[in-house]
Amino acid sequence: MKNMEEFYKKLAESVTYTKKGNKYRAGGFDSRLSLIGEGRSACAFRIEDSLKVLKVYYPEFYEVAEVETSIYRKLSDVHSFPVFYSSGKNYIVIDYIEGSTFFQCLTHGIFIAESVIHEVDKALQEVVARELRPSDIHLHNLIMTPEGTVKIIDVARFNEEKDCTQWNDLRAAYFKLYVHRLFPKRVPAVVLNSVRLLYKKNLLKI
Repeated sequence: MKNMEEFYKKLAESVTYTKKGNKYRAGGFDSRLSLIGEGRSACAFRIEDSLKVLKVYYPEFYEVAEVETSIYRKLSDVHSFPVFYSSGKNYIVIDYIEGSTFFQCLTHGIFIAESVIHEVDKALQEVVARELRPSDIHLHNLIMTPEGTVKIIDVARFNEEKDCTQWNDLRAAYFKLYVHRLFPKRVPAVVLNSVRLLYKKNLLKI
């Protein structure tokens, strides 16, 4: 176990970031890491020959590692969230989830069944039962696995005091629009990104 902790720490220390304006980019990192995602507070890397992800936070977001560690531990028995393995001052290690994000499902024409929506509902009820607040639930952090189940990633904002309506709005859009027989099988990414921008500016109501 200690050897694995040292291994994760060494991998995290290999990651360097460059900053342009307010945006961070991964500069260099160990050859055993593959960059799979860039977010607002961290980048995610798949660890070679494993089903694990190393999430390394940007310098000004190191405290988020501790926050996410605490939240993942509270959700350890909820199967809709990745398994948590380890953490350090600026990183966490969790499951690598095979599948497609809801965003990819929409752009690639992968059908999202109603049962999947109800599964998300159930998972978020479990979050509330643990005195956390589901927040920042969007198309990029909802993953449908090859088995048709759902995994929710990025829980850093689950301890915020303010209520977040994003999932309720996504859910409403599913039943009002997505299941309609005239809804397109595929939605271009540019359209989804435009909708997201309008939503964030409160210019779009569901």
